Amino acid sequence: MTALTLPLAMPLRGDVDRRDAIWVGLVEADDVAASPDAVVLESGGSFDRARLLVRDRGSVRGYVTLPVAEGTLDPHALQEAIAALPSVPAASRPEPTPITVVVCTRDRADMLRESLEAIRALEYPSYEVVVVDNAPATGETRDLLASQFPDFRYVREDAAGLSHARNAGLRAAQSAIVAFTDDDVSVDTQWLWAIAAGFSRGPDVACVTGVVPTGELRNEVQAYFDARVSWSKLTAARVFRLDDPPSDLPMFPFCVGEFGTGANFAVRRAHMLELGGFDTALGAGTRTQGGEDLDMFLRVLYDGQAIAVEPAALVWHRHRDDLAALTAQAVGYGRGFGAWATTVALDPRMLGAAVARSPRALARLLHKPMSTVDDSPASSTLSVAAKKVGRVELRSIVGGPAAYFAERRTQRDAGTLAGPASRGPAMERRCWSGLAAVGGFSGLLALLPLPTGLSLLFVAVFILLGPGALVRAWVVLPPRFAPIVVPAIGVSTMLLLTTAVVYAQLWNPVAWLFILAGATCLGAAVTFGIRRTA
Repeated sequence: MTALTLPLAMPLRGDVDRRDAIWVGLVEADDVAASPDAVVLESGGSFDRARLLVRDRGSVRGYVTLPVAEGTLDPHALQEAIAALPSVPAASRPEPTPITVVVCTRDRADMLRESLEAIRALEYPSYEVVVVDNAPATGETRDLLASQFPDFRYVREDAAGLSHARNAGLRAAQSAIVAFTDDDVSVDTQWLWAIAAGFSRGPDVACVTGVVPTGELRNEVQAYFDARVSWSKLTAARVFRLDDPPSDLPMFPFCVGEFGTGANFAVRRAHMLELGGFDTALGAGTRTQGGEDLDMFLRVLYDGQAIAVEPAALVWHRHRDDLAALTAQAVGYGRGFGAWATTVALDPRMLGAAVARSPRALARLLHKPMSTVDDSPASSTLSVAAKKVGRVELRSIVGGPAAYFAERRTQRDAGTLAGPASRGPAMERRCWSGLAAVGGFSGLLALLPLPTGLSLLFVAVFILLGPGALVRAWVVLPPRFAPIVVPAIGVSTMLLLTTAVVYAQLWNPVAWLFILAGATCLGAAVTFGIRRTA
């Protein structure tokens, strides 16, 4: 009797709730084609269902989900399920090029150990590993590398924030290609071969991402998050270019979930440095708590480069397993999304396309599709709690813009702010011009036949925000003065204008409000469109 024994994708770290749990692992199509008499699952006795990612000659074909009986799968049912998947060509093996693997971590030595053990097992002939210890509170990570991974390089980055850590990894890397991953994942042994294959797809490929399947499904919380994210669904190889929008993605290039995630991507080091590195006001460990990977993907595309999605670049991810951690993660995702959306809104290259796609984006935010890789619905037992988590994420988006600019101020004062050169004073000027435009538009709305109270509200918004914000766009003030000076300028402007028109006997409030509000909108538009860094 021949038996095929399949290991778990990641070791189980807690109790298994049989009602919601799914066994997760990888199976090679060739092993199943050999017609084993039995398919045995490691720790399979705790599960009633199994999800297997199918790999065929190095390429990912997709997922199959089958029932588990006494820790085993029906080999014939497995063969039939695999046969029903789309065929894929064998994975290519380009000439190996040196790659630097960067792992960013912060005070999670136990979890990091598992991630580094998987990296040590990589089957690739030329790679180095850099572990960036970000603002550590203890020496545990340094001690772990010294005692168990002496061949990996240790880099300490004291400025807190994932983007600071990634920039430190870029600077420390000695290879032309830098692959980033996290400390809560397990990379597949063929990961770097697939990364190299992605870059071989074209000279303009500046970023390669891969599939990030759920590595553990023990309970309802992990099942919910599994359905919430799209990382694990990227099983088709694609190359994205800004000048060749895909017909099946109407929100392109703002369909960032289709590009991958920060747990599994690689960049050309020289190109990333030319872009200014990662925006340090974004990312975990800062007020924004995320958004740095979304920002990087979009900047790569708008720089005329391509993103290759290479499903064979496989990294398993361990999701949070309790509701409190899931809620905290939802806050981070929402705030990071809001901060990233702010950078889009303040970039003249992106704003027009973003506005055109905003109705679809809003609809997706409010009604985010929740389905797993096999199109089954999210766990029904978590439905009430899941709706609460979703609402928390939506509410957190609103705080993203303020968090982004507060983080920028803090880092600028500390001398640690880094990122694209276009996000210096020019970006803040565009932000104030945008506020001026809001004020000017409010003044124009006040001219409509509206209830008196609403018209007065629009006039007040215009006076307190419009003229002052436009002046602030050109005159730099200390941050603590802006809340006072901006409305003071508006009130002063209206007082001076009122005095002037009364003395000139040209009193016509409607005409003057129209002229001043229109001029504010025009000035804001001109200011927003001016490109300069000084």
